Amino acid sequence: MTRICGLIVIHLADDAVLKLSPISYAKALGGYIRDLERQVAVHTAASSNVTAIKHLRRLRAAQRQFLTNAHLVEQSKRRLRAVYGEDCQMAGRRRRMNCRKLRKSINDRVSRLERHFIDPEGIPGREWYKHALVGPGRWLGYDAQVFPAIAEAAEDHKWKMLRQYEKRTAEIIYEAAWFLREV
Repeated sequence: MTRICGLIVIHLADDAVLKLSPISYAKALGGYIRDLERQVAVHTAASSNVTAIKHLRRLRAAQRQFLTNAHLVEQSKRRLRAVYGEDCQMAGRRRRMNCRKLRKSINDRVSRLERHFIDPEGIPGREWYKHALVGPGRWLGYDAQVFPAIAEAAEDHKWKMLRQYEKRTAEIIYEAAWFLREV
């Protein structure tokens, strides 16, 4: 573990462009949403409530927007490599400044992305856990639960709360998507 952490620190310190991929994050998020949809479907079938699953469309739309904007970051990376090269060592002060500005923009977006998934209200009943996408499950101890507020509302058959948490989580994902779009 020490070797892995050491390598990560070296890459974070030495790489001109961070190797973090918001596209991978967005695709994984899509898989988590599919898993959540299956989990909610099981609970809605048990309670004969078919409208709850329809409300997860906001979450899916937010994930699609996040993926679209993640592609813009990758497009910026390709442009940086093609036009300037990652090292920004070309002749001309203006080109070097433009290159460094683009590189800083890319690195800032990928390194600060995770902060945008913090929900100031936290997970209901455990407000000290602030991450909207991943948190400890109520029954899992410290094993990770994806979309804990939404999943627990489905388990408890609290459909109004599920819609509320889904809307709030979708808004958080949209905010992260718009952060990726900033240049």
